[in-house]
Amino acid sequence: MKRLLSGLGMFGFAVMLSAQAPLWDLAKDQIPSELNHGAVRAADGSVTVGGEHYFGVPPSAFPDQKNFTVQVTVTFPELTDGTTMHVLLKQKKDGEDTGLGLSCLYLPTYKVYRPVINGMHIGGLRINLQPNTPYTFTVAVRKGSPSYYLNDNPGGQYFTLLLPNDEPMWVGKKLLPREKPFGAAKISALKVYGPDFTYKSLKEKVTTEPRGAIAGKNWMVDAPTIVDPQRPKILFYGDSISGGYRGHLLPALEGKVYAYHWIGFVGGIDPKVDGVISQGASVADFKAIFFNNGLHSLSWTPEKATDQQVIDTTRAIVRGFKTGAPKAKLFWIATTPHTARRTEPGKPVTAFGDKNPVVLRINRLAEQVMKEEGVEIIDVYTPLAAKLELAAGDEYHWSSPAYKIISDAIVGKTNDVLKIKCAEA
Repeated sequence: MKRLLSGLGMFGFAVMLSAQAPLWDLAKDQIPSELNHGAVRAADGSVTVGGEHYFGVPPSAFPDQKNFTVQVTVTFPELTDGTTMHVLLKQKKDGEDTGLGLSCLYLPTYKVYRPVINGMHIGGLRINLQPNTPYTFTVAVRKGSPSYYLNDNPGGQYFTLLLPNDEPMWVGKKLLPREKPFGAAKISALKVYGPDFTYKSLKEKVTTEPRGAIAGKNWMVDAPTIVDPQRPKILFYGDSISGGYRGHLLPALEGKVYAYHWIGFVGGIDPKVDGVISQGASVADFKAIFFNNGLHSLSWTPEKATDQQVIDTTRAIVRGFKTGAPKAKLFWIATTPHTARRTEPGKPVTAFGDKNPVVLRINRLAEQVMKEEGVEIIDVYTPLAAKLELAAGDEYHWSSPAYKIISDAIVGKTNDVLKIKCAEA
C-alpha cells in the first residue's frame, strides 16, 4: 500500500515553502514555435490568447506527472456570456481520457471555474469574474491526486488517480468544436514546479484526523489516518456526486467511523471491471460499502448498450466489491436524476433533463442486479426527483441540502449496520 503524506489539506497559494526554481517559467522561457498557435507576447512579457489563439507548455516541463504544481495568472479584458476558456488542458482522447484541465465557464446561468480530471468535468466552483482583474489559479498534483485553488482559496481536492500522458499543457485551447471561446485573455504569469516544490495555503481547512490515500493502477482511495484500530471502517464509491455529499458525510461520521472515499466510475461497458474494483475494495477491512456508478454511464442508451451489457457490467461492479471486501455489507445508491439546466439566474430548476429516461433505465436494470445479488438498495432518486428545486442547474449536480439527503441516508444505514450512534451532520 502507498499512502500520501498526512495533512494534505495544508497546501495552497499563500505560502510557498520551497526555494526551488520553476521547471518552466513564462517570464523566462520561450514558447516553442510548434506549440504557439497565434498567441502574442506583449512588451511587458504577458501573452495574449483567445478565440482560436493558444499556446502550449512543453511536455518536458512535467518529468514527474504525479507530482507537479502549476500556477497561472489570467486577466480577462472583457467578458461575454456563453463563452468558455480552458485555462489549462493537459489530456488526450485516444479511447481513454487522461490528464487534467481547468476551465472558466461564463454562461448566462452558470459562471464557474471547473476542474477536468481524466475527462471528468467535476462540478463547478462559482467565480464572480470581473473584467481587467487578475486571477491566479493553482493546480497542485501530489502522488497523482490534484487539488485546485483560486487566489489562496482552496477549490477542492480530488482523490481520483490522475492518468498521465505525454501531451503539452495547452493554455486557451478549445476542447470541443462547438465551444465559443473567450475573445481574449492575458496570461501574465505561468510557472510549472516539480515534485520538490511545496505549496501551502493558510485558508485550507485542517481536519481533526488527517487523511491520505491508498493507490494502485488506475485507482485511488482517499483514506483516513488510523488512530483507533478498533473503529469500524466503511467505503463510499461514486463520481462527483459522492464528492458533493462527502462534505456532509465525513463530519457526521468523524470519531465514530473511518470513512474511505473512492471517486470512480465505469464509463464504458466493461464486464471485466471487477478486477479493478476488487483491488480498491480490499484496502481495508470494511464493514459496509456504499456505491453508485453515477451519471457517467449516461452513454448506456439502448442504441449503444443492450440490457444484457448493462446488467453484465453492473454485476461485475458488484462482484468486484464482493471479492475485495467479502465481509462488507453492500449498499447500492440509486443514480440521481438528470435535470434540466437553470433557465434564469436565481430561478429554481423545475424539469427533468432530456437524458433522464437513461437514468430510469439504468436504475431499473441495476435494481434487478442488486436484488439477484442480495445488495440492499438506497433510493435517493425518488426524494431528489421530488425536489428538483435543489438541483444545481448544470444538469448533473445538486445543492448542499440535496447532498445532505444522500448523506443522511448513508449515515442511517451505517448506524443500522454497525449498531452505533452517529453524530448529526
